[in-house]
Amino acid sequence: MNRWIYIIAILFSRSPVIAQVHFSNINEVLNYADKNSTVARQGHLRQAVTEEDLVIVRAGLLPKLNTFGTADYGAILPTQVIPESAFGGQNGKFRTVQFGMPWNFSAGVELTVPLINLEKWAQLEKAKLQSVETSWSQKAMLENLRTQITQWYYQALVSKEMMRLNTENIQVVNELMRILEERKRNGILDPADYNRSKNLQLNVETAQRDYEKAWNQCLINLRSLLNIPASISFELRDSIAGFEWPLNDYNGTKIAHRPAWNEVTARTEVAKEYLIESKKAALPKLSLSSRYLYNWQMNSSQNIHFDVGTIGLRLDYTLFNGGYYRRQQKKADLLLQAAYIQQEQTESGLIQQQQEWWNNYTSAFAKKNILQAKVSTATDNLRIARLNLKEGVMEFDAFNNIFSEYTHAKMEQLQNLSDGILYHVMITSNIQ
Repeated sequence: MNRWIYIIAILFSRSPVIAQVHFSNINEVLNYADKNSTVARQGHLRQAVTEEDLVIVRAGLLPKLNTFGTADYGAILPTQVIPESAFGGQNGKFRTVQFGMPWNFSAGVELTVPLINLEKWAQLEKAKLQSVETSWSQKAMLENLRTQITQWYYQALVSKEMMRLNTENIQVVNELMRILEERKRNGILDPADYNRSKNLQLNVETAQRDYEKAWNQCLINLRSLLNIPASISFELRDSIAGFEWPLNDYNGTKIAHRPAWNEVTARTEVAKEYLIESKKAALPKLSLSSRYLYNWQMNSSQNIHFDVGTIGLRLDYTLFNGGYYRRQQKKADLLLQAAYIQQEQTESGLIQQQQEWWNNYTSAFAKKNILQAKVSTATDNLRIARLNLKEGVMEFDAFNNIFSEYTHAKMEQLQNLSDGILYHVMITSNIQ
């Protein structure tokens, strides 16, 4: 009995195992997105559907073998008037002849082999191009996803660093309050300065909650973009420290290598092939047709059965169909013009985007030394102010100004560092 109680106690004492994912750098996050995000998973399905479409179009060019069967009852059988002389009778006399018997059954096999069908061949080429377009479309969506993830990732790291900085600020204002409370007890402090310092402490504590909110919001967005289940926790172990600020001549991602450019180029090729297909749709179609038919007919007294076999060529050519093919060609031409315009728009947008990335990065690079100097000066001023405050030779107003300048300088430096890393990743990343 004691043994069973011991086993049950062990089972209930075990804590549930919670899965966790760790990310040490941005590449690990992006690789996870490439495999697990809904965009990646949907892309695999879209590509599979496109490949099936290609197989379906290709099947239309293969021989077609069909079996069939019929069962008919002729309530009124067709008849023909034939001269009696054809049966050895009297000239000038006629008789009616009935063709077939009322019950008619047949079964057979039909083989059709396309020989010349330029429209189908054009459809096959268009399906191949659509497969290429789908592939680049998927890569373009992944690139957009990567851009969003990268932005939220570094915003999260900035929020993380802001929380660390604000924790230091809390220690500073707590020290300030300790000194001012001692002065208050000694009766050498203006009550208004004490209240203002208390508000400063509360403002710093409130800022910590805001940074925590921003941090959690970044994690929520990253979880959604990465498609991480709610039952799995994840942790960002990276930091924005240690960035070396490379600055070479701009030879970043070329437009020709961008997925969005290749997607719109492939879409233009599809539009061209669609125009070719619409022009070939009105051309004659030639196919080989063969049929074997087993037929039997019967009435109440007898039945007859016989075989029928045919083989020949079938030519289809439409003489009039209400202008259908002409309208299809006009539509295809308009779609091609729209594709060219979209190609120009995409090219302009991508060039603008990359120029903005480079401009933002060079701007951040140019400010880094200036901001570092501001931080160094503000840090030294804060050190002096804390000493002077302890010695009682500095008032609250002067300390508050120096503290605010220090906080602003650190925040500005962190945001500039985050921008530099973010835009450097943007201009150097590429999906092939």
